[in-house]
Amino acid sequence: MYRIITVDLDGTLLSPQNKITKYTKKIIKLLLRKGFYIIFASGRHHIDMMHIRDSLNIRVFMITSNGAKIYDLDNQLIFENDLNTDVASHLIHLAYLDSDIITQVYQNNHWYINNSKIKNNFCPSLSLLKYQYFHLDTFNFSKISKIFFTSNNLKKLFKLEKNIISLLDKQVHARFSSPGCLEVVSGKTSKGYGLKVISNNLGISLQECITFGNGMNDYDMLKISGKACIMENSDSHLKNILPYAEVIGNNKDDGVAVFLNKMFII
Repeated sequence: MYRIITVDLDGTLLSPQNKITKYTKKIIKLLLRKGFYIIFASGRHHIDMMHIRDSLNIRVFMITSNGAKIYDLDNQLIFENDLNTDVASHLIHLAYLDSDIITQVYQNNHWYINNSKIKNNFCPSLSLLKYQYFHLDTFNFSKISKIFFTSNNLKKLFKLEKNIISLLDKQVHARFSSPGCLEVVSGKTSKGYGLKVISNNLGISLQECITFGNGMNDYDMLKISGKACIMENSDSHLKNILPYAEVIGNNKDDGVAVFLNKMFII
């Protein structure tokens, strides 16, 4: 019944240590040998996602930066949509001077930040990229795939989200990937749009797709899939707006791999 398996990475396929366990690796390879198409869908930069894929020595589709860049099985870029230059400039100016929020930018193969205070939920160890500091008066606002804001001051992030939606509406797609990380991409894309691109490319119906996620940035792809599965450790808001989704195990217990093994292998 299902031919496409779409899976988020952080909080879903990856362990709390941000690794793919030996068990999960084994199950992924078994599923690929059975003929399933697998899509990795993440807010992560494409370079980091390519590293994860290559470490497994597998061929999978990749929806990167929440849909801003999409790659096929041969690592060819099949879709790309950056933020409008004026929109990117507006977004970057919004919280640049707020010391409680880090403004972070993915531009081409670079990662830029305006401050690196650990208290602002800064996690440089999650990326192979080396961050660089940027300054408003000299920064080029073109070719930006994703802007994200991190902080442990959740009230400020929720207020920022409302402000972004109010000011920019359909020009952007703003979602929380975790409570302390608000991610913004072009309004023309999302993980859900990425899934549509790949399913059309393969000529396979979305009803033949089973999708796994744990954050609000997974909502769009979960709601259009034939079967939606969310993690035990999912964002409570995601559970509330997807009451029909099946809640499976925790990412600390190889929840996705255990579920897939029972459903398609054993």
